[in-house]
Amino acid sequence: MNRVFIDMDGVTVDFEGHAKEMGLSGDELKHLPGAYIGMKPMPGAIEAIHSIIGMGFEVWMATKPPTGLWWAYADKAQWVFIHLPELKRRLIITHDKGLLGDINDILIDDRPHKANCSQFPGTLIFFGGGCGWPQVLAQLRERKPKKAKPHATVNAAD
Repeated sequence: MNRVFIDMDGVTVDFEGHAKEMGLSGDELKHLPGAYIGMKPMPGAIEAIHSIIGMGFEVWMATKPPTGLWWAYADKAQWVFIHLPELKRRLIITHDKGLLGDINDILIDDRPHKANCSQFPGTLIFFGGGCGWPQVLAQLRERKPKKAKPHATVNAAD
């Protein structure tokens, strides 16, 4: 089964929108304990992730935490528990996304220059610059895992 690793900030979670709403810079926002918990999903993100799961992909949330801010790890996990509880056992918090996956896997990220995404061994889908959830879903439909064909059953009485 192919895996899809999905970034949080800017892909699943509207980090920039929340910063603007709070009147803070992104750096100021990420330093506030509890800030991630109040963030809204990106438009269409939750539905798109459910669609990806429905296509037969094994979906993982893969997020880079702000360095040195221990509470952000828990905040990000809590966000997933609230908004995508089906991924509560599929949450990876890492500073190095290049360590994830293999050649058959997919990483969806809006900042491929961060978190060593360039070393991801599979396919990197850049989220942004005209590529949003509708475009991502179209790309994934083309790579949808093939369902295994059922094996012929032989009846011992035959």
